[in-house]
Amino acid sequence: MTNSNPRLTSETMHENGSNRASTSDNSLNKIAIGALIGALLGGLAAALANQNTTNQINQTIRNVGRTAKSSADGFNETVQRVGNAVNTVAENINSSTQEVNEALNSVATNVSGTVKNTASTVRGTAEGVNETVKTAIDAVNTVKASASDVQDVAQQTVTVAANSADASTGERLYKLVPVDQSSQ
Repeated sequence: MTNSNPRLTSETMHENGSNRASTSDNSLNKIAIGALIGALLGGLAAALANQNTTNQINQTIRNVGRTAKSSADGFNETVQRVGNAVNTVAENINSSTQEVNEALNSVATNVSGTVKNTASTVRGTAEGVNETVKTAIDAVNTVKASASDVQDVAQQTVTVAANSADASTGERLYKLVPVDQSSQ
């Protein structure tokens, strides 16, 4: 037997059997697949020719469409509710944050004002105390000077009294007048 196809070698023929056997298997497969497709199309055509079957198919398709639309609408409503809830929470957080910020700012401003007022009052009090101490020291110094003057006057009075006792003897009596010692 001669082989007209150079691709088919004796090895190919031995592996697959004969060349004719593989061709006939391939043809049978094509016929079987064609018969199945034809039967399927025939069954589908027959089912579609029946009005009840067509109505049931249409009803099933409508139900699937309605279910999909209902699911999409429900999902859309759920997404809108979640979005609205998130928006409300974000607005409340923003409002609360602003209120806290304003409260903290107010507290800081009030504390700063109180500290400034307290420092001013303490400074004024310290200056007043300092002035009072200076006045007290001046008063003490004045009292000291007066005490010294009083002591001098007392000493002079004793001297005058002693001299008065001598005046009865006919001596002259002199009155001593205190002289301001700070001017000397």
